[in-house]
Amino acid sequence: MVDTQRNQFNTILNAIPDVMVLVDPSLRVLSVNAAWGHLAREHRASDEFIRPIGLSYFDACAAVGVGGDKFAADIQAGLNEVVAGSRESFEMEYPCHTASEPRYYLVRVSSIPAENGRVALCAHVDITRRKLAEMELHRETRKLREQSLTDPLTGLRNRRALELLGKQYWANAQRRGGVLAVVFFDLDGFKPINDTYGHQEGDRVLVYMAEYLTSTFRDSDVVARVGGDEFVVLAWMAQADDLDKIKARLNSTHKLMPPKGDEYTFSFSVGYAVHDPKEEGDLLNLISRADTRMYEDKKSRKQK
Repeated sequence: MVDTQRNQFNTILNAIPDVMVLVDPSLRVLSVNAAWGHLAREHRASDEFIRPIGLSYFDACAAVGVGGDKFAADIQAGLNEVVAGSRESFEMEYPCHTASEPRYYLVRVSSIPAENGRVALCAHVDITRRKLAEMELHRETRKLREQSLTDPLTGLRNRRALELLGKQYWANAQRRGGVLAVVFFDLDGFKPINDTYGHQEGDRVLVYMAEYLTSTFRDSDVVARVGGDEFVVLAWMAQADDLDKIKARLNSTHKLMPPKGDEYTFSFSVGYAVHDPKEEGDLLNLISRADTRMYEDKKSRKQK
């Protein structure tokens, strides 16, 4: 650039509020704008980095708080391509946290013709506010999604979550082999508990049942409350005979002591259905089969 053009260019750069750096093919600083100087003083950078002409671009970025070792490693290949002329531009978001607060930047790198080839203009845009807002929105969206898939009383998955996760389990079982088991539970005599001790005690029984199932089954199994006093567990097993291990772990009769009154016993009926995903079928049909067998179990228990 001739002097007049260079002065005009620097005037334009100084009017831009974002941090701007002009970098030569050896990745050394040719020029910085006023915003760079302001940031360097805020970070109490040494005098040589307030106007770091001729210094390493990466060293200068680290000194004023707009880059570090990871930033240098991530951007170097693209920056070399820009100054070599094989790439016109690129941009990259990156974190650059301080000890007191999180910070995020977007760097835009553009190729600019120069007297002896090309140079790169690097614009560092502070996107911290936008990034934090996006992260908060993501957290809230995730929270709402979790709430929509969770039973509020027991903290278990609900029916919708069971169906969504069940599809994933079905696909995983098809890839990995093995079989899927559905275990369907229904509390016996739940209405008399509510009538005798009140709905608060009924809720306590449901929470107890949720905790019992969670502690009995594996972390990898899906435990869900799918109705008032109905629970379903979806488990992947290496082979169908593993169902006997599940049956052996279950104790269908339990005792609780209400805040007022005598100790009482409650039980549950249970139905099992096992399916090899390599065969025809679907999850809803498997749940329905387990539900039918649960009612058969309940009927046989009443007859005893």
